[in-house]
Amino acid sequence: MGLDPELLKQLIHTFKAELEEQGQFITTGLLQLEKGIQDNEEREKTITSIFRAAHNIKGSSRSLGINSVGEISHHIESLFSSIQKKTIEINPSLIDLCLEAVDKMQSAMNSFVDQAPLDFDFNELIDKLNKGQLGKKLEPSSSENKQDSPTEQARELKNQHNSIRVSINNMDHISALMEEMQVNKIAIDYHYSELEKLTTKIKQFQKIWDQILSFPKNSNEQALYHTGEDYFIEISNDANHLYKNMRSRINELSRLSNSLQNEIRLLRLVPIANLLCTMPRYVRDLSHTLNKKVELIIQGDEVKIDKMVLEKLKDPLIHILRNCIDHGIETEELRRSKGKPEIGKLLLRVKEENNRIHITISDDGAGIDIKKIAEIAVSKNMISPSELKIMSDKQILDLIFKPGFSSKEIITHISGRGIGLDIVKTNITNLNGQVTIETQQGKGTTFDLDVPLTLSSEYGLLVTDANQLFVISINAIERVLILSANEIFNVEGHQAIMLNDHPIPLYSLANILHLEKATPLSDRLSIVIIKKGWHLIAVVVDEIIGEREIVIKPLQDPLTHIACVAGGTLLGGNQVIPVLNAHELINITLHTTITHRMAAQEKISKPEQRPHILVVDDSITTRSLEKNILESKHYQVTVAVNGKEAWDLLQKQSFSLMITDVNMPIMDGFTLTEQVKTSEKLHDLPVIIVTSLGSDAEKKRGIEVGADAYVVKSEFESGTLLEIVEQLV
Repeated sequence: MGLDPELLKQLIHTFKAELEEQGQFITTGLLQLEKGIQDNEEREKTITSIFRAAHNIKGSSRSLGINSVGEISHHIESLFSSIQKKTIEINPSLIDLCLEAVDKMQSAMNSFVDQAPLDFDFNELIDKLNKGQLGKKLEPSSSENKQDSPTEQARELKNQHNSIRVSINNMDHISALMEEMQVNKIAIDYHYSELEKLTTKIKQFQKIWDQILSFPKNSNEQALYHTGEDYFIEISNDANHLYKNMRSRINELSRLSNSLQNEIRLLRLVPIANLLCTMPRYVRDLSHTLNKKVELIIQGDEVKIDKMVLEKLKDPLIHILRNCIDHGIETEELRRSKGKPEIGKLLLRVKEENNRIHITISDDGAGIDIKKIAEIAVSKNMISPSELKIMSDKQILDLIFKPGFSSKEIITHISGRGIGLDIVKTNITNLNGQVTIETQQGKGTTFDLDVPLTLSSEYGLLVTDANQLFVISINAIERVLILSANEIFNVEGHQAIMLNDHPIPLYSLANILHLEKATPLSDRLSIVIIKKGWHLIAVVVDEIIGEREIVIKPLQDPLTHIACVAGGTLLGGNQVIPVLNAHELINITLHTTITHRMAAQEKISKPEQRPHILVVDDSITTRSLEKNILESKHYQVTVAVNGKEAWDLLQKQSFSLMITDVNMPIMDGFTLTEQVKTSEKLHDLPVIIVTSLGSDAEKKRGIEVGADAYVVKSEFESGTLLEIVEQLV
């Protein structure tokens, strides 16, 4: 091409971002067409927009020599040219083909950047685009000379100059510098407060010196004292002058720092639509896989949010949507039998309030059976039957956020191996946010996510307890109080205080954090009231020092999983102070009693034993791999080479779980699983199918014979297998 290599690299990077945007634009248009646009003018506008996006991709990719992308986009363009001319009609197969082509363009782009071969059959895709397999032959069309109208070209050109692309790396660098500036500003504030104390001491000493001068002295002493007085006056004047100048400069620095910080925040804010625009495609593909009809409605996608927060929201949103479709929304037949519309509804609503982002995901599905949740939790030893009796419905419902919980009868790649909602809670908590859930049997389920608008500096309350400094975010504090010890009373065996005529449970911060504290409680108690939604707790600390501006820095490995710590902040004396996660503090107080009683009970009632696992596979390589993985975690393992041998072993020995392949001689894995599940003696034995058969029909067959989990060997990882085993044994 004759271009400078560095310039070419930048152009390719720019085009890659453009391709993602244009590809998403085409995808959104295709999904709208699939839904059915009633207004003809709007429909034609959408078709033209898709045509134009494909045309733009073709021109840019060919100019950069990315021929695979250019060829695919050219065929999409030709296809929509035929649609414009009404020589072919839009139908579901055409939509599927175009969505596949968009995905393959992204894949081809990644292969070009990585200088790797294509990971799909290019000729097959082009043949499908040419001939379609759509029921109608696509006529070739020439669209090279099609031009936008002058008005449209002028409008697009104007829009291009209204904004510029800024590298995220540059933005991250600026944000890091901004945070360092904030840290230094906080340090200056600290030194300024120290200078203020010094000037106060000088004034106090000046008064003492004036009293000394009033005592009778001889002439030499009088002269000496007056000389000293002159020095003190000079020092006092210099200190006062420095103090006033620093106060003026600090005020100006604060103003500039706050203004700059606000501008940086605005630069980092991006529409949440950048993330949500990918969700309709995800919902569409997943609902097709599960043979369900689901409509996703998005409201409030114009809300803007910090890009760092946005990136961390992706996994939680996908997990929640997946659970709503997989676990919540019923099949068409079942919905009809219940008198519901055949198409399930998913509502995703976003709103901003008080520098917080609130995301609500609601479905109109079956809801969550709280009794079933309780049964599963007891069967998995998450809680004991005695603990269940004292738990509220809300506490039982919260168990779905526990690691390893799953209400799915069979664990697949869709149901997420029972760890999806655990990921949701972990990611949201790491954002200093919270997730709550409400459900109505037969009517649906609602997830509420509450996260900060931006991850930057804020204000915190500095407290001490057990001879340590801590910071609690001001956003999580309802009130601070100083109470006398006689204002504490007992409610159902637990200490509490009264706030607005309501009892609030009282805890010691040191006890929550498991810190040793030698000093007993005094008559006057410093108390911080912490809030999480409608939950309030009162926390006793040794001293409330005051409010401080803080910059929260995330902790690095191996400190990333310290309970109740959201990060660290640097105060003026270069001291790193842990910032507490108030929501986790409340969570611990809500569940600590149950957890401790459970742990004590389990220690008494459950002797330590090694689960015995039967591995069935005719491949010596697979058998050995699975055996080594399981034995590395101290499981007892017995192997069999086919279903018949396994069945004989099951009659003689007791096993905690069976892992089986499908294609085996004498007796295959499906037959073996069916025999186990229909056996009066063995029907409770958990069965994991690990096989190379990955089609939907084969997975359905696995469900029909009663398998508890289905793992495809091409997606096999040791961690995946161990997670499922741990969940089922």
